[in-house]
Amino acid sequence: MLHSKIDLNLFLVLVAVYQEGSITEAGKQLHLSQPAVSHALSRLRDKYQDPLFVRHGRKMIPTQLCQTIMPRVLSSVAELESTLHDIGDFDVHQYQREMKFGFRDILESIFFPELATDLMANTPNITVHSRQVSRLDMEAALESQALDIVIDVLTPTNNDIQHTLICDEHFSLICRKGHPILSDMSLANYINAEHALVTLKDSAVNTVDMALAKHGVARKFALKCEHYFAATSVISRCDMLLTMPNAYARLLKQQMPVEVVPLPFEVPILPVHMYWHKQAVHDPLNSWMREKLLAIAKRVIPPSS
Repeated sequence: MLHSKIDLNLFLVLVAVYQEGSITEAGKQLHLSQPAVSHALSRLRDKYQDPLFVRHGRKMIPTQLCQTIMPRVLSSVAELESTLHDIGDFDVHQYQREMKFGFRDILESIFFPELATDLMANTPNITVHSRQVSRLDMEAALESQALDIVIDVLTPTNNDIQHTLICDEHFSLICRKGHPILSDMSLANYINAEHALVTLKDSAVNTVDMALAKHGVARKFALKCEHYFAATSVISRCDMLLTMPNAYARLLKQQMPVEVVPLPFEVPILPVHMYWHKQAVHDPLNSWMREKLLAIAKRVIPPSS
């Protein structure tokens, strides 16, 4: 049973070990020695009568009890930290922190150049770390604070995941300069051409092919790969066509000899959302970053026509 008097700093150690998966790394984050972190963890283990973490290789793996209590611990620590900063007096320069993002590679290419340039120029105290995230990984990563914010088209099932629409994206056709289809953009010519397909991991439904199915037609694929940059490089040198989100297509047009034009059929808009865990609601820096990302979206992704 927990004693009525307990040092709240112990929970900061618990959070750090949980997030870092390492006593050494937790010490670096908290500017504590490894013995100090181990001692604090030992005190908590005595309080909870549970090991809280077990070592597996080089990682500290949380026990079942630890996993059970961590959502409340993380939320409580975030709420306590938020009381130190009145939102009206929020000053981002008070923070020295790494913000961790989950992006699909295409969205990382759209958002990161703007975000990184802005932060380096105005808030060098805030650094960023980005990685790709799957649907299965997203919810757990946000809950454990392994990620602060995710931007993607994924649909979470956990009610603890908050979200807002960050932009609507639509699809365009991208092809080499001088491609014959540019002089006669029709559905028939689109279908008769050979296509490149970018197969995104965790994407169960291809929106473009569903739209074509309504017309009773299907594309012929001559190339399948996992990255739009590689696919665009290929189609810039041949007569294959590539259908992709418009914002990234316009970005690639600046780098390769290609044209970006509307499709000869309608494809549903692709809603892109920003996700965060409800425990981050009381985190002023997380709120500040979400507002910044919304502003960037307005600049880099034009409204759908």
